[in-house]
Amino acid sequence: MTTLNEQDFRRAMSHFATGVAVVTAKGSEGEQGATISALTSVSLDPLLLLICLHRGSSTYKAIAEAGRFGLSILNNSHKDVAMLFASRTADKFGSDVVVRAEDGIAFIDGALVQMHCELVETFQGGTHALFMAKPTSITVRDEAPLLYFQGQLGIEA
Repeated sequence: MTTLNEQDFRRAMSHFATGVAVVTAKGSEGEQGATISALTSVSLDPLLLLICLHRGSSTYKAIAEAGRFGLSILNNSHKDVAMLFASRTADKFGSDVVVRAEDGIAFIDGALVQMHCELVETFQGGTHALFMAKPTSITVRDEAPLLYFQGQLGIEA
């Protein structure tokens, strides 16, 4: 074993394959969205999930202000969508990949899962925050997921 450092830790964690999702929220600075791979279920009773975002991101601020967010779990054809929402481009929402629920929350069209979430609690963890949330509505489609493994998107399931 080696002495642990940031580079070694990042490399080790890259060996954990994850799904890819987009979170969206509207705060005082307008509509924001980000690509995430840090997402997990927490509890079935009550229903709870956890997402993780950098505390300096505009999406973190929007979720903290709004107290709710949209979660879209991406399918294997959404690699370009994941890259768009991972970028700092200003016009993520002008694209035809975004659809809106009746309440205005933005979701990714054709996502495996579209889930409305209400913020329950926020935890600080170094440079990041963990948002615990409860889902309030869910739409599910059965298709192949977009996976993230060793820094690459679109690894076959």
